[in-house]
Amino acid sequence: MQEKLTLKKIAGITIAVTGVFMITTIGRGHTFSFSLSLGYILMIASTLNWAVYSVLLKKLSVPVPSLVLTFYMSTTGFFLTLPFFIRNHGVDQLRTLSPEHWAHLLFLGIFVSAIAYWYWAKALEVMQATQVSVFLYFEPLATLIAAIILLNENFIASSLFGGLLIITGVMLVQGRFSFRKHG
Repeated sequence: MQEKLTLKKIAGITIAVTGVFMITTIGRGHTFSFSLSLGYILMIASTLNWAVYSVLLKKLSVPVPSLVLTFYMSTTGFFLTLPFFIRNHGVDQLRTLSPEHWAHLLFLGIFVSAIAYWYWAKALEVMQATQVSVFLYFEPLATLIAAIILLNENFIASSLFGGLLIITGVMLVQGRFSFRKHG
């Protein structure tokens, strides 16, 4: 996987991460402090896990179409979690779901899981892992925008600044900004 982590990519990732912290901490009305709570530990573990997943998926370059690979990964995940589902009486809980809850479940299964993972694998076929992974930083920004529109959350100026940092960081990693002199 001949991908080089350049100074520009490191700067872009650092700027985008700073933007995420601006939105998730200061943007929520808190002062900026990083206490090592379980939530932060899980967030860091999840981020590292996703980074490893993306790098391995790119490195493996399996001679299988992305859709087939996504199906295999989802099927493996299903069978690995099935014993926990059965042990926790998941079937009984499924029987009590309303049609609205079934619609939510199908939306999550089809769009958030199946289609999103397939697009992620397709992106890794044509782009470097760091270029694809950096798009995850848009998630808090999209959540913030949705919360403002759908939940009438208050808009805080530091959130705008955090969003601009995320966009700037992603553009740096994507190579959209150049530090070279022109002329």
